[in-house]
Amino acid sequence: MNPKHQSLWIGAAALIITPLLLPLLGLTTTSATDVVIYAIAAMGLNLLVGYTGLTSFGHGAWFGVGAYAAALSQKYWFPGQIVLPLLFTIAFIAVCAALVGFLILRRRGVYFSLLTLALSALTFAVAFRWTDFTGGESGLGGIVRPVVAGIDLDQSLAYLVFVSLIAFAVLYCLHRLIRSPFGHTIVAIRENEQRARFQGYATIVYKLQMFIISATVTGLAGALLAFHHRFASAEPTSVAFSGELLAMVVIGGMRSFLGPALGALFYILFRECLSIWTENWLLWFGLAFVGFILFSPTGLVGIWRQLLRRLKPPAEVG
Repeated sequence: MNPKHQSLWIGAAALIITPLLLPLLGLTTTSATDVVIYAIAAMGLNLLVGYTGLTSFGHGAWFGVGAYAAALSQKYWFPGQIVLPLLFTIAFIAVCAALVGFLILRRRGVYFSLLTLALSALTFAVAFRWTDFTGGESGLGGIVRPVVAGIDLDQSLAYLVFVSLIAFAVLYCLHRLIRSPFGHTIVAIRENEQRARFQGYATIVYKLQMFIISATVTGLAGALLAFHHRFASAEPTSVAFSGELLAMVVIGGMRSFLGPALGALFYILFRECLSIWTENWLLWFGLAFVGFILFSPTGLVGIWRQLLRRLKPPAEVG
């Protein structure tokens, strides 16, 4: 196996194996689809947090707006379709992210994070209160999954395959992006922005481009979730969901390509299994998040690497 493409092979294998493993744990195809969708969203956020070094406390806003964009575009412009609403969502989120990023990327550190938090709160307020347009507290239903190329996406397994193919396409594009000169420049900006600026790189432009890509990937995941549950609501735009999304990235492993996807799997397993026993499963998830922050900042990927290092110590050079 070529080490360059190892992440792609692992990702492809995970997309095939996960739907086969989850039923063994008593979960359904619906849960498997949730895993894939949240994995896309978390990987989109990781582009900003892990690779660019910009901590966003409001990335759920893009997830929720993506869901509404897909639902409303199908309702008013593309009735009975799914491909065109998804393409519209990608374009719409990219434009919105460009406008928002142009404004908030002028601030750094905690000020940037607070502005993303404000974005999430503002988006939630609009989605929750604009009842005539978004459905408000009741949400926006009536979303349909049509037949595409003779395949009825209304069937749960068919839709899982559809989402998995999109996920692999996203995985491939992100893999190429991170390994490109653009990706290496982004990492250099994360490590030392001042040095990158002195070398002639327009760092604000690079960060804006990555902000747009990150928001678009997460927005696409939101659109897929809207079609998955045939429903769009204000909940994903909330600050609480943004925190959960960030927790997936941290638990899986920031600065790791596939770590956030592993964090999404952990989140779904935690939610589905623990919610059977208690309504306060988010409390325990929060405690697990704190535990990872304190004892394993590199997340599940870091734990796995430590185990491999102990089982197969690196050769000593002497």
